[in-house]
Amino acid sequence: MNFFASIAALTQKKTGLFHAKQPLPFIDMMTSKLESILNTITQFSEEELELIEPFFERIELVRDEVLLAEGQPCTAVFLVESGILRNYYNNDGLDINLSFTFEKQFTTNFEAYISREPSKITIQAMEKSVVWIVKTRAFNKEHGSSTTFSTFIRRLAIRMLLVTEEHHNMMMMNTPADRYQYILDKKPELIKRIPLKHLASYIGITRETLSRIRNNKY
Repeated sequence: MNFFASIAALTQKKTGLFHAKQPLPFIDMMTSKLESILNTITQFSEEELELIEPFFERIELVRDEVLLAEGQPCTAVFLVESGILRNYYNNDGLDINLSFTFEKQFTTNFEAYISREPSKITIQAMEKSVVWIVKTRAFNKEHGSSTTFSTFIRRLAIRMLLVTEEHHNMMMMNTPADRYQYILDKKPELIKRIPLKHLASYIGITRETLSRIRNNKY
């Protein structure tokens, strides 16, 4: 059984690692896209794809549904097929947005993943979303860390850590107005798809300050 057919069978099973939703039916076109995304990071042979296929699960989330909750262990990486995920933490009742993940992008909580401690952040769908759960911890437990998939995980980790560093540097090195300009120049998809209240939190300002910046009154 090849990689696509195996995933077809797998995604009809109910694993419930993160929640009780039934995985979505298999779609050939989207699984082909999944292989394409994986190969932009590490090239896999057909045999290697067959080895990793049991560790992928395709699920659907409704708007505002939580994928990873604060206090929950993080044992996987998440790939967005469609929709948007946001990573945030709660500070005295106020959500602080850390990142947004769009189609063909990966996310997780590396601090919780590496430390094996409960997550301090929440990952939530901002709209109806289809997400692949990549069960990296389970794969390493079963197959060890000397495989092509382990190389993929390491390269993916570097990519995601660079994204985190980019956001940190933007926050530390720029004024609020410059942060907004940075988003305009470098990440216009945020302007198009993220509500202003969430965008303001992401760049560390209030909604009112963001409105003043947008109206050139800051």
